[in-house]
This record gives sequence, C-alpha cells and structure tokens, in this order.
Amino acid sequence: MVSRSKPHQHNGLRQVLTDQRPFGPGDTESVVHHGLANVDRLFDRTNLIYAQTVADTRPTYIIGRKGAGKTAFLVGSSISGRPLSEVLKTDSVYHAMSKVLREYSRAHGPLFVDQRADIWQALFEQIALVHAWRTASRRDPARELQILSDYVGRPTGPADPTIVAEHFLAELLRHAAERPSIGLQETIAGVTSGGIRFDEARAAMHTVLDGRVETPVIVMDNLEDLHVRLHELTEVLAGLFRCVGRLIAMNPGNRPFGTQICLPSELFDKIHEIAAAPEKDLQGRYLKIYWTAPELLRLTGTRLMLFLQTRHPEQLERLRRRADQVDESDPAIALLRAALPARMLSGLDIEEDPLAYLLRHTQLLPRHLIQILNSVFCRTDRGSTPWAVTADAVRAGTRHAEQLLVSGIFNAHLASFPFASAGVRQLTGRLDISFPASELHKVYNQQGIRRLTGLDFDDFLSMLFTLGAVGVRFGQTGRYNKAHFQYTFDYNLTVQEDVDVLCFHPLFTRFLHERSLPRLRAARAHATYPYGCDPKGEDYRHSFGYTGT
Repeated sequence: MVSRSKPHQHNGLRQVLTDQRPFGPGDTESVVHHGLANVDRLFDRTNLIYAQTVADTRPTYIIGRKGAGKTAFLVGSSISGRPLSEVLKTDSVYHAMSKVLREYSRAHGPLFVDQRADIWQALFEQIALVHAWRTASRRDPARELQILSDYVGRPTGPADPTIVAEHFLAELLRHAAERPSIGLQETIAGVTSGGIRFDEARAAMHTVLDGRVETPVIVMDNLEDLHVRLHELTEVLAGLFRCVGRLIAMNPGNRPFGTQICLPSELFDKIHEIAAAPEKDLQGRYLKIYWTAPELLRLTGTRLMLFLQTRHPEQLERLRRRADQVDESDPAIALLRAALPARMLSGLDIEEDPLAYLLRHTQLLPRHLIQILNSVFCRTDRGSTPWAVTADAVRAGTRHAEQLLVSGIFNAHLASFPFASAGVRQLTGRLDISFPASELHKVYNQQGIRRLTGLDFDDFLSMLFTLGAVGVRFGQTGRYNKAHFQYTFDYNLTVQEDVDVLCFHPLFTRFLHERSLPRLRAARAHATYPYGCDPKGEDYRHSFGYTGT
C-alpha cells in the first residue's frame, strides 16, 4: 500500500528526488551518497528478486546487466539486517589487493592462483573476525572472545569493513617486508596484532561464529567500470574466484561466513576466461536478475509518490483522487497512470497506452525506466507537469533519453564488442523496423561490416542479440510486431536466415531511424513490442524456470 506519511518525514529525500530528476538517479551509488536512511525508502522489497537475494539459501553470485539493480539489492539486503552483511567498497579493495599482489610478486616472485586465493581468504577471515568481536554476546565462548579482543584491539561498535580490509592488506605487506625469507602461508599466519598471531585469531573466529545461529555474509558489489579495467585486474579476479570456490567447497552452509559477489552479465564470457578453473572457481548458487514490467512500474510509481510527497504534497492529494478512478489494483502503479495521459500517439502515429510505450523503450531494466521517466516528467511540453504529463512530453522525453541509454548499452559491452557502435551505425536507414534476416545479411555485406568489426555475419548477429538491438519476431497484431529479445532469456537466440523475421528494439529508434521515420509512418510500419513489456503481463520468469518458487 502506498504510504501517506507526513511531508516532513521525507525531507531527507529532497536531495535525491528533485524537479530535474523526480525519480532519483538511475544508479544506486549516487543515492547511497545521501545516506542509507533515505535510500531505504526507495527500495522495493516486495519483488521476487529481493526475496531470493536475502533467502536462507542466499546466492553466492548476483548476475545482472548494467542498470539491473545489483547494487540496490546488495545495499537493500544489508539495510534489512538479515542475514548479517559486511559490505566492501569494491574499488578500494580491488585497488589494495592489486597493490599487494604486485609488490609481493616483485619482491618474492610471481604468485600462483592458489596463493592469490590464500590472500583473499585471509582478507575475508579478517573481516569475519572483526565482525565476530563487534557483535559479541554473552553466549559466545569467553576464551575465544578474549583472543579476538586482544587481536582487534578496539571496543565493539561500527567498523567499516573496507577500512578493515585495507588495514589488513597493508599489515600483510609490512610483515612480508620485515621477514622476506619466509613463505606466503607463514607470512599470513604471522601477521600480529595485540600480541596475537593471525592464525590464532582466525581459529577463535571459527569457534565463535560456528556457534551462532546467524553468520555474516561478506558482500562485494560490482565495479561499475570493470569493463575498462578487466585486463589490469585479471590476477585480482582470478584469485577472488578461486577463493570463493574454495570457501564454498570447504564451508557448506555459509559457515563460519558466506560470500556474495556481484558480476556484470555483459562480461560473463570474459570472467569465465579469467577463472583458472571455472567449473571449480565459479561454483555456488547464482541469481540472475530479471525484472517484470509490473515490478518496474511499482518501483517507479512509489518514487513518484515520494517525489510529490516531498516537493508537491498538495498536488499529490489531487493525483491520488484521480488514481482512485483508475482501473489498477496496485496503488503505486495507479498513481503513475493517473499522472500520464490515458492514450497517446507514438512516433509512428500508433495509438498506445503510455505505460506500454514507455516500457517498450526499455530493456526491462530499472535504470532505463528511471532515466526515461526523469526525462519525461521534468519536461514542460505544452504545459506538462509531473502530476499531469502531456503526450508531447512522453514522446519528447523518451526520444531525448534514447541516445544516452543506447550509449550506455554500447559502453557496457565495450570489452567484448569494441566496435559495436560503429558496426550498428552501418545499418542506419538501410533496414525497416522489421526485416527478414536475409536482408540483414545483404546489408552486412554491402556495408563492409566484417572489415570494420572483424566479425563474420553469425558473430555480428550474435552481437546484435547480445546488445538487445535486434530481436526475433514471433507474432503480429494490427499495430505491433511481437518479438523475443535475448535479455529475457537464459540462452542465446538463434535464427534461420531464410525463414525468420527480425525486429529492431524501440530503444534504438533514434539511433537507426531518425531520418526514415516519416517514410515509416507513411508506410504504416508496425512498432516492435518486446516480449515481457506488457504492463499487466504474466511473470515470464516462472514459465522460463528462472526462479526457485
């Protein structure tokens, strides 16, 4: 149910939800900067993804595309407090670990992947033992608590796990420099604090945490610019994956602690190449993030309510009265509908439901919808306001957001497809919105795309599917071509070149059809309706077996 709390209770959100960005930033990192208390109000804990993220069988790896909300689910689950989370700032830890591996190898020779994993494991154990002491209770064994107290050397209370990690790695380097003749295992075990060796402290941590009902989960978020730093972080990541795989094999049931790692699906092929033994290193439970249209609408409808409650409370009450007349069971979605026109004409002069139009221009990612809605709701086209949006604002705002979103898609796949943007641009104006696969092959040959990208036709088509630029038509209505896009599937799309018809994704309209839109309108071209974007559609994740429920 949509909250009706008093406006002053949401004053902290004024820095997050602004007239320029009514739905807030598209990335969680920007929101976290304003404090977790404000962030918590923006999370939707009613969706299936969150339920799986914090389940008792918590996933080891959270996999999702850029903008899928990997960070949001990690931060949201840590705010909830169950299971207990120790969240590391990934860029800081990767930087510190990279320095350790580089300097240790320079002084002692190159490290094997198992040795890099030893350092990662020691780092995680350090975080776990500080957690064990910080959360001590009378039920814990006194002797082991005293060992932890002597080693940690500070009273209980908040302790930033990233600072703990950086301090431990610095101590490890210092200890290695003081005793250059000993091996890595003895170097790690001999790190000393408060007169207690690390091997004693971690043994005490095992005893304490093994006796508790709930054990901590050490969380590492995705690195936003991992795609451009992948090469220099190869040794860091290979050691991390070996460590996590080893911990899962050695410590079933997340005891004495578990790990949870966020990884971008756009780089998963590269990640498998980095892992020394993928079948061993990348073991563990995976959760791939797939959103449904109703979940995205509920998330953004709630943010609209918070924005109006924070900045325009008098308009919120009027909008709520309009929402009561809307045929929509979810109050957050009803509020969103009430702020939009009942119907609108698309750029192809097709009459549409505005929510369907907006969702068609996303790849079912929260970042996509948030950025489009920010662009739409802040416009003033023909008197448009955030509580009474005009059809002109919907069209113009969506069109304005397309370029930034497409650039983000190309950027996310830069490591795998460095020439994607240039290759796709060769298709501009040379194909209709819907076209036979054989026609794409002709354009590919005519435009010299192989010479430009280094990809043969099958690989080029596979890239288009991976980008979500092209889908496979599976049906038609009087207005739409219904198409499957790879981002809703857990496997690669394939086509029969002489049989299948392909469709461009609506998000790429401005990129590919800016000048050809008048011709397409005159020809009464069908728009593309990606599978899964129906505002009242079924949860495709169940039918595809993506969930455990």
